[in-house]
Amino acid sequence: MKPIPALLLSLTLCTTLGATSNASEINMSWQWQSTDGQRKHFQLTTDDQVMAASRHEMNLLDASLTNPLETLYAYISPRLYNSINLINQYSPETATKFRNLEQAFTIRDDSMESLLFWQAYQQYQEDAFYQMRVVPCVHPANRKLPCVRPDYSQLFYHFKGQLKPLAQQFAAKDLATSVNLLQEWLNAIPTQPEQLDHFAPPLQALQDNKADSDEKALLMASLLAELAPQYVLSIIYPDISIGSVSPAWLAITADSGVPGDVVMINNQRHVLLTGSSLLAQQMTMAKIPLISESLY
Repeated sequence: MKPIPALLLSLTLCTTLGATSNASEINMSWQWQSTDGQRKHFQLTTDDQVMAASRHEMNLLDASLTNPLETLYAYISPRLYNSINLINQYSPETATKFRNLEQAFTIRDDSMESLLFWQAYQQYQEDAFYQMRVVPCVHPANRKLPCVRPDYSQLFYHFKGQLKPLAQQFAAKDLATSVNLLQEWLNAIPTQPEQLDHFAPPLQALQDNKADSDEKALLMASLLAELAPQYVLSIIYPDISIGSVSPAWLAITADSGVPGDVVMINNQRHVLLTGSSLLAQQMTMAKIPLISESLY
């Protein structure tokens, strides 16, 4: 195993005065000596408004992971009440009139009123999961327990543009060199324990200078996608995962030619780019299925 290089993170805050408002600029820079002996210095500039939006997204996602049912129904309940009021208003006098949501949920028949209610429920539920940045899953301990996990693909598209200036600094003579440089940099960022109810977006992870396995996977994906958009990137995780508890790995399809440990999922060869390949092998030996979720 290659030694992890010493990484120096520097964050500076400077205020730039605009014509009508104050803008606080945040500069993040990283310096280290790579395995080929060269000094590396990368930097990313953003501002306090972008970071505040990132923190807001993180807080919303954490609320979704911590209290999925409460967050879901806080979104859909007022919309469903509006729906049942409209259904009651326009349905025939002889039709069933919904007194409240509890009654509406207990009725599931072929009546037009019930069909309209459940159509509204399905649509609002899909909208809610999108706003919550999560997708439903099956709890491994009990199918009746609530289970959600981060929607990695949605988060990837939502945040990757923020890292484009940083990604270009990892461009090298070939893809393998770029990947190796990314891995050096990523491995030097302190790894924190997996947390069920927390997920840090890429910018927040960089500012905090710590990330767990799925946060690192999404962080590297946001950078590598700018350098190699022609190859499919996937986040791989065990099917027993709930919330943001990993482990999770970033993988690229083997046709990329990037060297690394290979895992077979759905008869397709993936090269692992982050995380412990030994742990992936142990899960395979324990017959724990791994799920591969393509980011694009």
